[in-house]
Amino acid sequence: MSSGTPVGLIMLKILEPGVGYVYYVAVARAHRRAGVASLLLEDALAHFKEAGVVEVFAGVEEDNSPSERLFTNAGFTRTSFIEVSRSHGPLRALNMYRMMVLVPGEVLLRRGIG
Repeated sequence: MSSGTPVGLIMLKILEPGVGYVYYVAVARAHRRAGVASLLLEDALAHFKEAGVVEVFAGVEEDNSPSERLFTNAGFTRTSFIEVSRSHGPLRALNMYRMMVLVPGEVLLRRGIG
């Protein structure tokens, strides 16, 4: 909020116990490049940690470098379904992907919360 006006929004969900997902980040055009998205993400990660989440995923469009940079600056790295399957098992990974609603052209990012 800025002077009572919403300037940004971040939407989160818990995929399963200990696993969170950031599925939407938006900042009003007039407030972009002012650190709003970084503050929203920082707050989201603190919220997840408080809720007992130890791993967070996010999906970004492959050609959206500012969005991917937001997440990589916060410690996220690219991952894949195969890597998620190795750490969670194929059935759990498939269920998490279903809840993420990733679409073609999006990349999956992951970060552990310590």
